[in-house]
Amino acid sequence: MSRLSLHAKALFFRTLQSIFTFFDLYLSHPLPQRVSFTRKITPTVASVPGSFDLLFYTPPSYNKSLFGKRNSTSTSTPPVKKHPLLINFHGGGFTIGHAGDDARWATAVTSQTSAVVVSVNYRLAPKYPFPMGIEDCVSAVLWLWKHADEFNLDISRTSFSGFSAGGNLTYAVSIRLHEELERLKRENKLQGVKIGKLVSLVVFYGSTDMTLSRAEKDASNPNLIPVIPPVLFKVFEESYLNPMPDMTSPLLSPGIAPDELLRNALPDKLVMINCGGDQLLAESERFKERLTGLGKKVDGCIVEGVGHAWDKKPTFKRGDVKRDEAYELAIKSLQEVWT
Repeated sequence: MSRLSLHAKALFFRTLQSIFTFFDLYLSHPLPQRVSFTRKITPTVASVPGSFDLLFYTPPSYNKSLFGKRNSTSTSTPPVKKHPLLINFHGGGFTIGHAGDDARWATAVTSQTSAVVVSVNYRLAPKYPFPMGIEDCVSAVLWLWKHADEFNLDISRTSFSGFSAGGNLTYAVSIRLHEELERLKRENKLQGVKIGKLVSLVVFYGSTDMTLSRAEKDASNPNLIPVIPPVLFKVFEESYLNPMPDMTSPLLSPGIAPDELLRNALPDKLVMINCGGDQLLAESERFKERLTGLGKKVDGCIVEGVGHAWDKKPTFKRGDVKRDEAYELAIKSLQEVWT
């Protein structure tokens, strides 16, 4: 496929996906929370210059008027409330989608916890192929840690979440962030770098092993519910994997990454929400078993009878009990590490 044709197809599928997202976010009730505010940042890790947006979703307890105010030493002045930080990575095969697609998830988190959710609108393939999306997300984490006082964030309670490709990013960004901090340490460049603590990951149907073909993934689940057409998979792969990288890279296939890297880079607590009819189910469950064997605590569930990205389908006035239950389970795990 020529580069021009690839860009045209990516644009077509972005437009199509945005229509379905509109039905979900603006015509399906209850309506999710709107973005509280945005910030445009310049990546510091990526090799390609540019900028991208961060979308902030804040809880009712968040006081925007306290931006930048530090805790007072006065006994008569109450301390400024610090909020846990959930950094979210949207799905779309690294090629389509937008940071606002996960507004329902952000709304569930901000309505049930005191956390601030920041969704990263990382730059997309084919213009920005692997590993640029990962590097944008790492840049976002470092920027949020650096500006934590400005937004009253408690970065010792940082968590990541992601859906589909964004689920893969939760692992990849954790690993790449670990590598970046180790590099800064070796080069004695940590002075002035504010470092938070990654305490948990929430992964919704994320890929873990890109060494497997689509046919192998399909064959791994006898209860497969096909959702994504082959032509779209082809656009995703030719867009993101160009030029073709080493598919065994931990940034692409965290499920087969070395044990020591997973121990050091991933937090001790994870949540995996998988779909019973998904082609990614088998590899995700294998990874779950492996992480448990490495001493990680992995919560989560398999949502039976649904296909990939079932929670993003428009429901209009019907609602989605399975989605609500899965979100609630994930949020309960987040509350445990944040408290």
